[in-house]
Amino acid sequence: MKNERENPTQPLYHLIAILEDAKKGYLSAADKVKDEVLALLFERFGYQRGRYSNELKQLVNRLGATSSIDQFTLSLLHRTWLDLKSAFRFGQKETMIKACIKGEELALVNYSKILEQIPENDEAKIILQQQVNGIKTVLNTIKEYTSVSAN
Repeated sequence: MKNERENPTQPLYHLIAILEDAKKGYLSAADKVKDEVLALLFERFGYQRGRYSNELKQLVNRLGATSSIDQFTLSLLHRTWLDLKSAFRFGQKETMIKACIKGEELALVNYSKILEQIPENDEAKIILQQQVNGIKTVLNTIKEYTSVSAN
């Protein structure tokens, strides 16, 4: 916790890394999945993650961070998205969907932890809560699409 007090934007860097990794995962999934509707959804979700990442980068700058996001921080991978790589090789739609669901659930856990860590900052809390709501919507959309396409 001491590190967060010294640099209140540090937890946001972790979310930026997660969002960048999720963006790459979704855009890659959109290219590989054979289901056109799912491909469009994955593409939309990937671009959404890119917007979220940019919002957080702008927030970090407004909060007066003195250093840019370092390579160490960006190398923190949202490991769940790596599960997609094996699914891509075989074009397994169900495996991709499961990996996306797991990734979104883990993202929500990370957001919750970081919402607790960041100092009281109304702007940061509002942005993070909006992003949490968006991630919940994506998670529900994936789950609904899965149940509809399974029938």
